[in-house]
Amino acid sequence: MRFLINEIWIDDDARDEPLTADIIRRLPSCRVRTGQDAIDAYQRLTPESDPFRRGKRILRLMRHHGAFVKPCPGTREYVCCGLEILHIGQGCPMDCRYCALQAYFNRPVLEVFVNVDEMFDELQQKLAAAPNRFHRICTGEFTDSLALDPVTDLASSLVYFFSQQQNASLEIKTKTDFVESLLGLNPLGKVVLSFSMNAAEIASAEEKGTASLKRRLQAAVQAQNSGYLLGFHFDPIIPFPGWEQGYCRTIDRIFRLVDPQRIAWISLGVLRFVPDLKEIVRARFGPLPYFHDGFIRGLDGKQRLPVQRRIKIYRKLANRIRTHAPDTRIYLCMESPHVWERALDMKIGANEDLIRYLDQAVRGQ
Repeated sequence: MRFLINEIWIDDDARDEPLTADIIRRLPSCRVRTGQDAIDAYQRLTPESDPFRRGKRILRLMRHHGAFVKPCPGTREYVCCGLEILHIGQGCPMDCRYCALQAYFNRPVLEVFVNVDEMFDELQQKLAAAPNRFHRICTGEFTDSLALDPVTDLASSLVYFFSQQQNASLEIKTKTDFVESLLGLNPLGKVVLSFSMNAAEIASAEEKGTASLKRRLQAAVQAQNSGYLLGFHFDPIIPFPGWEQGYCRTIDRIFRLVDPQRIAWISLGVLRFVPDLKEIVRARFGPLPYFHDGFIRGLDGKQRLPVQRRIKIYRKLANRIRTHAPDTRIYLCMESPHVWERALDMKIGANEDLIRYLDQAVRGQ
């Protein structure tokens, strides 16, 4: 599977970057737009009724201005894991109907940051400036970590860089199976290759353009056999009719194939969304039943299911995971200490508790 790209738009200050030339060479059939031509094309795209649909076939090559590494945009009302985000680009060529990125970005095209030399310089300086602090860094917050890797070839360079670091780890998070370029490397315990997972019913109906669960799990096995730690993220969990059986089946599939000793962590997060997302989704896909399931306003302003329902869901899935591997490191994404204790029987009362809990999975590997 490789995503179709029809056009490349190049910002003026990105023309001379080596990665720009590499991407053009790897996509020889694409129309390339620069200068006013690119500006005019953007102005024609944005008024379309669904600019995301066509925008997912357009690469904008640009320089990133500002810090490449930033804290995960958590909220103080819930426990945050202390993850740091490495910005390699924005937008995703896949089209999951529930995707939060639809509400976060007003630019519908796929943006690739081509000034990667500056990115690596910043990483080197940041890690050297605080040698006693451990950094868990992830590339998959505002884009899929591997979806565009066949044209950027960035992931292998990141794996090599982080394999050499003593005070940092890298998490590569994806819904693809694009792991081939990473299999001949030696991550030295510093890289977690994570796969977003779901019930098969949700993956097939709602995650358009993604690799099937079967292919994701095959890729996970390949990664495990090549020395990578693994992560699995059940987020968003969508409580559709029959959700208990659907999610438990996926958990069972994971443990039939994967060595539990190679799993760094499994995260759980029930569907939550900013209020604007529901209307954006309705306009693009029509009304989706799971966006109308008794949501209430959470402490962070997002729409959330009532706390007792979330606790029930988390407890069910955590218990299933623990039947396969009692010591698996499970964590909740953006939940309160009350939910942690009721759902997982764990006392995680502050960000520092969760940071230590997750750092242990990768620190000193």
